Amino acid sequence: MSVSSAVTDYLSQKDVNYEVLEHAITGSSLATAREANVPAEKLAKAVVVKRGNEYSMCVIPASNQLVLEWLKYGRQHEYEIASEDELSGLFPDCEEGAIPSLGEAFKMDVIIDNALLELKDVYIEGGDHSHLLHIGHRDFSKLMADAWTAQISCLKGDRNEGRYS
Repeated sequence: MSVSSAVTDYLSQKDVNYEVLEHAITGSSLATAREANVPAEKLAKAVVVKRGNEYSMCVIPASNQLVLEWLKYGRQHEYEIASEDELSGLFPDCEEGAIPSLGEAFKMDVIIDNALLELKDVYIEGGDHSHLLHIGHRDFSKLMADAWTAQISCLKGDRNEGRYS
């Protein structure tokens, strides 16, 4: 497999420049960051949540964990993490566990951790376990222009340091 066609079509429609990086096959975002020599805080990880039958994509640094309580506080809704079975139907041209953090490409609302919008450049999964997309700040900000921005994650094991704790 290679980069998701839904992603490449979306990036083309948005007139976004990006670079494709190939790396050894990995099984997690942190392993991908290590293998691709990318700082984990620059790898934008997708976490799909649901409220009833509606799905949203949370985009957080791979070094972090999503804090559902902060998401609930900011959005005033209860969310739960979508199951792996649900994800396969939402991302048909992506490998399990390699979801690109571009929810709009998949007709999904996006909630992004504000830390990612402060970076000079960002990396995202390409839709398989061996490709990343490198996107500059300006283009990434353009892609996230309609996203809801908030602090929704923290470093793993550091939940007491967040805004809503």
